[in-house]
Amino acid sequence: MRTTIEIPDPLRKKLILEAAENNKKGFSDIVVYALDEYFKKKDSKEKKLRGKDLKKTKLAGIWKNRKDMDDSVEFIRKMRDANQYRGK
Repeated sequence: MRTTIEIPDPLRKKLILEAAENNKKGFSDIVVYALDEYFKKKDSKEKKLRGKDLKKTKLAGIWKNRKDMDDSVEFIRKMRDANQYRGK
């Protein structure tokens, strides 16, 4: 597909420098590379953490040996109640 776009000179210079650092040659290679990098970053920000991903981290089970928390549901309820503020 062929598309014509106008790119401001300061941005064009940045694209050319970025392309040189990443061994890109033609201007279309530069633009395709820049767009690809943009969408990779955007996609990585939108990635959701799933339960199976959480299990792989060191976060899973960090409270399992606590002595002050027999019932985690009750513990959290008390903590929320203690920190709840209702201004009038």
